[in-house]
Amino acid sequence: MKKQLVYIIIFDVILASLLIYQTYFSSHTWEGPPEKKFTIKQGENLDDIIDDLHKNDIISSKTLFKIVVILSGKSDQIIANTYLVRNGMSNKEVLSVITGKESFVLVRYTLPPGSTLRQAAKIAEKVLSHSQTKFLKEAENDSLIALLGLSGKIKNLEGFLYPESYDVSPGTGEKELIAILFNEFRKRVLNNEEIMNEIKKSESDLLSTVTLASIVEAETNVEGEKAIIAGVYLNRIAKGMRLEADPTVQYALPGGPKSRLLYEDLKIKSPYNTYLNPGLPPGPINNPDVSCIRAALFPASHAYLFFVATGNGGHTFTETYSEHQKAVQDFRRNRSNKR
Repeated sequence: MKKQLVYIIIFDVILASLLIYQTYFSSHTWEGPPEKKFTIKQGENLDDIIDDLHKNDIISSKTLFKIVVILSGKSDQIIANTYLVRNGMSNKEVLSVITGKESFVLVRYTLPPGSTLRQAAKIAEKVLSHSQTKFLKEAENDSLIALLGLSGKIKNLEGFLYPESYDVSPGTGEKELIAILFNEFRKRVLNNEEIMNEIKKSESDLLSTVTLASIVEAETNVEGEKAIIAGVYLNRIAKGMRLEADPTVQYALPGGPKSRLLYEDLKIKSPYNTYLNPGLPPGPINNPDVSCIRAALFPASHAYLFFVATGNGGHTFTETYSEHQKAVQDFRRNRSNKR
């Protein structure tokens, strides 16, 4: 009888040990990438979080994971954030991640449309403590430039880092971040059959398309104007007129952009100054989004050769210089009235 009792106790201990191991330490694997992003939203309760973990195949059992959380006493320590979760983590390890005990919290790097490489470097310094100098050096990546088929034509990846928000590891280096931004450009543009087929059958090429798109990006954020502005510049090129695009001068200024250009700025000697040089500048002046690339490829058909700001966010488009002069006077009058 005593021997049977001993066996029962041993069996119970083994069973309890197995249950504890299964609950806390048994790893769960999924089919797919080695890591997944997982976001906990502000205000989500424990059951919602556990449901999301299970739906994302990060945990195998909602019940066992809830037991781990309750027994740990950490249900109020779960932090709303975006995390990087490794394949094969145990319940205990997943809990450590979402309570901030392990360094798998992601940080958000946002590159707004129209940002230049220098601005991208400043954002990287602020968000990831990157060296601006090293970031700009890595943006001269020859292998990525070769992937674009632009070896010898461009010196850096200005125009080819896609503007978007990215959740990245705090340890992401300059080279890795640039690869992430470039890969998004590849996904949105280079892997887009419609865009690439249009480039192939048009008189344009990838470099001139993105260059024109970057000027359009700098000129307007009004969606309905993008194709119109692209059409204006293409009309000017067709007539042998200089583009005279203010954003190209802003890009060429040694001290960076100004709130208002002066006439003397228009005389700056730079291949990017389209007041002095015919045609497009030698490369993009910022990193445009795909809507501007589409505008450059599918410009509006019209006879406009000029445009000027209205002061309300949009532009007035005109066909003749005299009409343009009148629109400029109207703009100046409206600006004076607002002072």
